[in-house]
Amino acid sequence: MQSQMHVPQLSKVNKILISLYVGIFILSSIFKSNTGVSLIPHLGLSIPGLEAGKYYQLLTYPFIDFSFMTVLFNAMILWFIGSELEQKWGSKFYAKFLAIATYSGGVIYTLVFTLLMEPSDLPLYGLTGVNLALFVAYAIIYSERTLVFMFLFPMKAKYFCMILAGIELYMSVFSSYSHGSLAHLISMGVGFGYLKVKSLQARGVTLGAIKEQYHRNKMKNKLKLIKDDEIPPDKPDPENPKYWQ
Repeated sequence: MQSQMHVPQLSKVNKILISLYVGIFILSSIFKSNTGVSLIPHLGLSIPGLEAGKYYQLLTYPFIDFSFMTVLFNAMILWFIGSELEQKWGSKFYAKFLAIATYSGGVIYTLVFTLLMEPSDLPLYGLTGVNLALFVAYAIIYSERTLVFMFLFPMKAKYFCMILAGIELYMSVFSSYSHGSLAHLISMGVGFGYLKVKSLQARGVTLGAIKEQYHRNKMKNKLKLIKDDEIPPDKPDPENPKYWQ
């Protein structure tokens, strides 16, 4: 039976995060209206900015945005999706997930564009990437719950998340903001991978356990069954072994 999503109470971490996000947006909007200068090129993450020594951009880029509607939707997703996940996981694990999905995505994005692709002058900014990672987590935990796509089409959370990933993949190829969509996909992938690793660890499947099992299988493959026969001990027959060795 499908279960409907309910409106959770705004959680502790999200109160802080939304206040910081909205507060910086309001201040940047006031600054731009008074000076005509946007803070996005300075606080957003870009390869030219890092090359110029603005390493603080790796920390500030999620908290700067330019569109009121984008800020509104991101804040609502943090409230509705993030708060329920925080209540389930606890504030410590939830904050850790946000940090890993956000900043691992930014670091990997920087490495990809520095080493493999032509760097873009357009900065990366906003909480869209981490919110998409939250949708991935929600789809894993509450896969059968019903969400409403575009406020019109009800569907299970797992399909909702697949559509979001497909949209980001399409935009990463064809959109003028393709670098941003690629960064969003990286955050989704990091969030998915982190939760899978934690799930395996909870079941006792750790890197040490995998290495130990590999070593056991390797040693087992070296063993041979040696059968008792008429051959004298000083003349062993390799085709008819006598002992395990």
